[in-house]
Amino acid sequence: MSLGRRDFRCPEFAKLICNRKRYEMGLTMITKPAVPQVPPQLDVWSENTQAELELDRVLVRNVDFTAAAKLSVDSSRLENVITTAAVVEALELTDVECVKLEGSALRAYQAKFLRVTMNNCRLTGAEFAEGQFEDCSFKNIQFDEVGFRFATFKRVRFEDCVLRHADFSSAKLSHVTFTNCEVEGANFDSASCQNVDVTRQNLVGAKGVLGLKGATISLEQLGQLAPLLASELGFRVEDDS
Repeated sequence: MSLGRRDFRCPEFAKLICNRKRYEMGLTMITKPAVPQVPPQLDVWSENTQAELELDRVLVRNVDFTAAAKLSVDSSRLENVITTAAVVEALELTDVECVKLEGSALRAYQAKFLRVTMNNCRLTGAEFAEGQFEDCSFKNIQFDEVGFRFATFKRVRFEDCVLRHADFSSAKLSHVTFTNCEVEGANFDSASCQNVDVTRQNLVGAKGVLGLKGATISLEQLGQLAPLLASELGFRVEDDS
């Protein structure tokens, strides 16, 4: 499918191109996430796991939290923590560094993350619908098939993350960067984007691409998105050759 000048009269195409030009001119400014405020010296947490936990200024290592129904963590560091298939009714992380968490199929609706960094974690199939993520950095995270429906992201960075078939439908993204991520098949239906950078990400097979309106993309990605946009807008494309 080739695109000519007339093809860009569609406002959706024009919006994407305008954002790319603003990016090249340095007019699109994305605010970086604030870093967690974690004390340099932490007490090692060694208590028994309970259904309701409030952790503050502790170092947690090799702990299984799958039985926790309510979990609040503040100014702490988590290492090798397990939350696989846990159903956490209230999950709040504030000023937390998290490394090597195993949380596949975790259910944490309306979770709240504030100034959180996560590295080398697995959250395949986790559910964070209506969650709030502010000043968060996610690096090398398995987020494939994760549910972010109706979630809010402010100043969030995804780096080297697997987001295949992730569900961002109706999510709100502001000052969000995707770097070296796998986003094939991700769903952005009815999402809203402001100061979002998805340049150099492979968007082939993405769904609900109209939800990316307002994001910055590359010219190469415009070619990838053209047939998807045409399909969502109901265009019938004919080969003139």
